[in-house]
Amino acid sequence: MKTHKKILSAVLVSLLMFVFAFSCFAQENERVIKTYTEDLGNGITAVVTITETDSLTRSSKTHSITKDYYSSGTYIGAAALTASFYYDGSTARATGAGGAGSGANGWSYGDQSTGTSGNHAYLNATLSNGSHDVPVSLSLTCSPSGSIS
Repeated sequence: MKTHKKILSAVLVSLLMFVFAFSCFAQENERVIKTYTEDLGNGITAVVTITETDSLTRSSKTHSITKDYYSSGTYIGAAALTASFYYDGSTARATGAGGAGSGANGWSYGDQSTGTSGNHAYLNATLSNGSHDVPVSLSLTCSPSGSIS
């Protein structure tokens, strides 16, 4: 019985080491490809960051876009969209999309929807403080050559 526990423990430790090594490898292959600031009017700005994660295949990509929202310089929340794309030089399509967000400093995040259409992935939501609503809109589009915009 003790031998089985030792073997099981060794297998579990090996499995955990593999999982941690794989997750560290995945994080090292994510890189920022663009950062900029949007002025949304009425004192609202958004800092936009687009990242790319390396794929095991040449014809697919995973990208994320994150927006950090500010009202007159005060952080009010964030939203992120992660999307997967397939492309082959003549066509491109979004194969999946997921998102998340949160509010801060008296603002709430809600009404989120995500989806794909053709080569386009999107997230729509709202940041609200009770008297003001800020529309949240994130999107990623993949070209047939694999370029993201």
